[in-house]
Amino acid sequence: MDRLWHVIAIGLAFGMTVFVHEAGHFIAARLSGMAVHEFSIGFGRPLLFWLRRGETQYSFRLWPFFSYVRIAGMEPGDEHPRGFGTKSRLAQAFVLVLGCIMNFLLAVAIFIFIGAVLGQPVGVTNTVDRVLAGGPAEAAGMEVGDKILGFGERVGLEHKDIQEFIQQHPDQAIVLEIERAGRRMSVTVTPKEVTVRELQPVGKATKNAELQKSKLVYRKIGRIGIVFRARVERIGVWRSVREGFGQTYDMVRLLIVYLYAVIAGKMPLLLEGPVGVAHTLYEEVQTGWISFLGTSAALTVGIGFLNLMPIPPLDGSRLVIIGVEAIRRRPIDKRKENLVHLVGFGLLLALVVVLTYNDILRIIFGRE
Repeated sequence: MDRLWHVIAIGLAFGMTVFVHEAGHFIAARLSGMAVHEFSIGFGRPLLFWLRRGETQYSFRLWPFFSYVRIAGMEPGDEHPRGFGTKSRLAQAFVLVLGCIMNFLLAVAIFIFIGAVLGQPVGVTNTVDRVLAGGPAEAAGMEVGDKILGFGERVGLEHKDIQEFIQQHPDQAIVLEIERAGRRMSVTVTPKEVTVRELQPVGKATKNAELQKSKLVYRKIGRIGIVFRARVERIGVWRSVREGFGQTYDMVRLLIVYLYAVIAGKMPLLLEGPVGVAHTLYEEVQTGWISFLGTSAALTVGIGFLNLMPIPPLDGSRLVIIGVEAIRRRPIDKRKENLVHLVGFGLLLALVVVLTYNDILRIIFGRE
């Protein structure tokens, strides 16, 4: 049952990210006086048509975790008197940008919810908060509430020292000293070997650590399938609002810095497909809802940022075309524009297929 809820949570994370993006396009289109043919939750075969108001059909389709909006004048051959192309370039840009802004605002809302309702982590204890099903810790008989004191003769250690010791012994039996209900006992557990990707600094350190030249390395570590209990602190609504905007801004800033570092050849380009993202979300939801929601916020920021890139057929490429039209003071041939978007969509789809293949290899076999 837990796995079912985890899968539903992952679907909702993807679904909400796409929903708010498309809702942003929809709201901007309506505010700009554009006609909207349809706003749909889900795609595929129509299951339920909720209602029709004016020219807009609101519908619910087979696959509910995605959404889309059909704005008049954005499809080939759709010559509507209140279509996308009939409005000012400022209005067109507003429609394209608001979808991405909504993604950023969703991240802000998630961080506000974490800070005001769930609480921000302020420290990690040695107490086991969760034992993952099917993991080495469960096989060894470890339980929620166990306090890990250390290993061998070394006790009274902090959780990071214990975690490091576990990671250093993949596929090797280790003995942990734990305390359960006031009684001390020893537990033998064999950490499972997993492969993780890391960015390793190369050459001399720079003043700005974010721009340090790095290379991608693969490291084998051990994991026993436990989550340490964290201390959390609710920080109130107003502080959560400030922190929410601040954390979202930091995420966007780091993406810009990372993109610059990739272009400058200082860092490798790390991309994941839908399978890789879903796998990351699945790992985080097992860790806890705070970690999961934080990763979901990173997902929606990433989607919003990606859509601003000048890559056909993303929103950023349409913004570039609008800018070029504004400079030339005349529209670009729509047939050529549609051809560019079509080719771009094909290349993007091929990239997704390649990334999905790599995701599966990495998850199953621990390699690219």
